[in-house]
Amino acid sequence: MTDSVAQHYGNDGIVSRITSALEEAGFDTNKLESDVFAGADEFHIGGRKGSEFVANALNVQSGQRVLDIGSGIGGPARYLANMLSVSVEGIDLTPEFVEAAVEITEMVGMAEQVSFQIGSATSIPFDENTFDASAMIHVGMNISDKGLLFSEIARVTKPGGSIVVYDVIRTGEDDLVFPMPWSSMPKYSFVDTVDSYVNAAKNAGLELLTVDDHAEMAVSFFNNPPAETPPVNLGHLMGTRMPEMFANARNAINSGTISPILLRFAN
Repeated sequence: MTDSVAQHYGNDGIVSRITSALEEAGFDTNKLESDVFAGADEFHIGGRKGSEFVANALNVQSGQRVLDIGSGIGGPARYLANMLSVSVEGIDLTPEFVEAAVEITEMVGMAEQVSFQIGSATSIPFDENTFDASAMIHVGMNISDKGLLFSEIARVTKPGGSIVVYDVIRTGEDDLVFPMPWSSMPKYSFVDTVDSYVNAAKNAGLELLTVDDHAEMAVSFFNNPPAETPPVNLGHLMGTRMPEMFANARNAINSGTISPILLRFAN
């Protein structure tokens, strides 16, 4: 199953597509700052707004160590490092995402603060009690065993550490139409309810602190495009399939079938 997830997300030429678009928009690719990638590297509902939700929810101090589970091409990790003055280590199943994350991070001069490696959320490649906090953004939809997922997050996060999960959660009964941004077919989609997440986290010994449903933001995100078109977008990340995925996700958001929900736990 992990190979199928990587195959869904993986595609060649991610950085070259993004940098070509930036050059066409007039940017000097030798002098890039991390924010210019936001349209393509924050692959979750709300984009930058979603990253802000996670940053605001993480209870961390300057200099602490944060794990980003399912880090994609590194947008949230770089944002968290910049905003919270922490070091961030990201793991992702998709080799092409990890390669792009490393390359972009080096381009913007953040390699000392942020690092990435290939790794699974259900077999996190770190020792127990390694991180002061952990964040997971739009990953659980690809994982069937939520119990194993949360037990791994609890294992690598220090006692008392902050854990923030911002995921696409099932909030209605309608069938999902595929492809979706996280899966090309139902076989590899595991969207679940808040109760499923909370129960799995509780069984892993985590304490639920807050649950925030960002449905209103999601409706705005999908139905009100920005006044100024960003120089890069999710099409540069995922290729020609992205418009159909976006449309299917928009319909599911508008019907109330799914919603982006942020859950905050303490270990």
